[in-house]
Amino acid sequence: MKTLSLILFLLTISCSSSHAEEIYKGTLVDAHSQKGSLISVEEISAAINANGVNYTLLSFRISPSKIKEELLAINKLTDGKVRYLIPTKLGGFHHVNSSDDKAIETIKELHRAAVSGNLNHVGFGEILVQHAPHNHTKLKYEGMNLNLESQRIKRAINVVLNDDKPVILHVELNDYESDSKRILEQLISLSDRNPDRNFLLIHMGQIDFTEAEFLIKNTKNIHFLTSHSDYSKKRLRELSGKAQTGWINLFKKNTNILKKKWQRLMNENPKRFVFALDNVFDGHWLYKYKGQVSKWRKALGSLDKKSASLIACGNSNEYFKLDIECLSE
Repeated sequence: MKTLSLILFLLTISCSSSHAEEIYKGTLVDAHSQKGSLISVEEISAAINANGVNYTLLSFRISPSKIKEELLAINKLTDGKVRYLIPTKLGGFHHVNSSDDKAIETIKELHRAAVSGNLNHVGFGEILVQHAPHNHTKLKYEGMNLNLESQRIKRAINVVLNDDKPVILHVELNDYESDSKRILEQLISLSDRNPDRNFLLIHMGQIDFTEAEFLIKNTKNIHFLTSHSDYSKKRLRELSGKAQTGWINLFKKNTNILKKKWQRLMNENPKRFVFALDNVFDGHWLYKYKGQVSKWRKALGSLDKKSASLIACGNSNEYFKLDIECLSE
């Protein structure tokens, strides 16, 4: 009996260890990252080539006049691994006191340039609705707290919808907790008004688990981009007073393992989650990128194979009409 018990125990350990070490080896699409002025075309291309992400949907934080040149150069250096997201932050859109007309017209101008320049854009970058103030060396920002019914946001959303592209929204339900109920209600209304369109919340919208369940239950087309969803409490303390502190963490403390409740929610609703990293600054690309990709390949490996493939590639392929092949291994 003791021998049998020992064998069963060893088999349990072996199976658990094997499952924990499974890694998703299929096609991986980063559905939103950004290229700014702090990193060169060569550096960002080398980072993309070195880290096993098959496709990157890339927005830009640079002068509009340089976008086409840099996009084409990156695509050449990466052998076509990049798809273009028209930036929505340029032209003063990210400044709450700037002219709405100028901000919206800049988006339209960038759209016209993309079409005339045959840049084959697959969508638009994130539309800033809420964004906490920043006060650190790489970003000084006064912050923004609008809502989905404000004229600026409604007009920006309409530009994207009129181009038949998915809408990426930047809301911060934790950093603006007092307004989270209103934003959630507005998201449901937005979904109801546009049942055949897709809306994606970058950074998971800083959404709590119960709020995520609520949105999934009450909408069919609000989805969650996974970017910046693994912040530790230590890191949040470091950011306090300097940047957003409402980030959520889908992972168990100091591990590459998804929390059981999030793992279950992803497996039950795989169409509602989309892999993204949202690399922004040079440090994201040069120092954090490799670890993030490794972490997420392990996390995806812990999901059902169909769920992992949808979240890693299939959903991006469908929502952004990428016309790529999503391999599960």
